[in-house]
Amino acid sequence: MIRLGITPPEKSSLVSVEVGSDRLPIGIALGRSWKNSFDPSQYGRSIMDAYRYGLYVMAARMVESGALPPSTVPSLRDAAPLLLRTRTIDEFRELYDHLFLENPITVHGPGRNAYGQPALTVTATESKLISIDIDPGWAEGTDANFIAQDILECCQQIRAKKAQPVQDVYLDQESDSELASRVVQHEQYLLQHG
Repeated sequence: MIRLGITPPEKSSLVSVEVGSDRLPIGIALGRSWKNSFDPSQYGRSIMDAYRYGLYVMAARMVESGALPPSTVPSLRDAAPLLLRTRTIDEFRELYDHLFLENPITVHGPGRNAYGQPALTVTATESKLISIDIDPGWAEGTDANFIAQDILECCQQIRAKKAQPVQDVYLDQESDSELASRVVQHEQYLLQHG
């Protein structure tokens, strides 16, 4: 990556984030002195910084191996069976946006702060971590391993929201242009009748 002129982000000795092929964290390790080395208000930022380094490491591995990461946008073949199952235009548009626009998703960890609000909030698309917000008061009284595990669980919640492709043996026999035409016709039908 350095040969390509890409400067790596700074690596933390206290926080390590392993990134999966979907570009979301699959492992977080927080050093013993992590809580003492950062102000509690900076915990989320320290993990995000390590996440950026983890992305760099994952990208470097891909470049070295010549592999491409899986696409985050479904193919027409994967999207068509899902879109054709919608029954209202609102359902169609919501699914279409979910499949192709990668709108941010916000999820919360199980912990609560002193006011009963979520103590951990993770915002991400299905392929990019956007932010980690950790309530400082809650974090001070919570073991670092639990914080890391709660963040990973939030990432799993985001992965679970990804639409799962379905097989349709009849649609598999159609060309891409026939599939596209079928999706457009279905949308037009829903606009007129739903």
